[in-house]
Amino acid sequence: MPFVIAVTVICAVTGALSLFAATVAETRANRALHDSRSCFVGDGNPTNSFFAHRARHDRLHRLNTALLILSAVVSLAATGFAVYAVAVF
Repeated sequence: MPFVIAVTVICAVTGALSLFAATVAETRANRALHDSRSCFVGDGNPTNSFFAHRARHDRLHRLNTALLILSAVVSLAATGFAVYAVAVF
């Protein structure tokens, strides 16, 4: 019984931390997207920093997606362990 409770708590904490990290990653991705809008010269020709900001946005967005998937999986695991603990014990 204490093992199941410990695993449930660890899953819940991991889910909360990954959700927080996903929020931070998405905020930084949006900042990179916003910064890329000011990287044009003349008639709308993009500078090198435009492509760097866009690459950063894409990378952070992929990280955000992975963290949200991790959060969903560990939240489901925590729910499953909690239901198991209530049903069995």
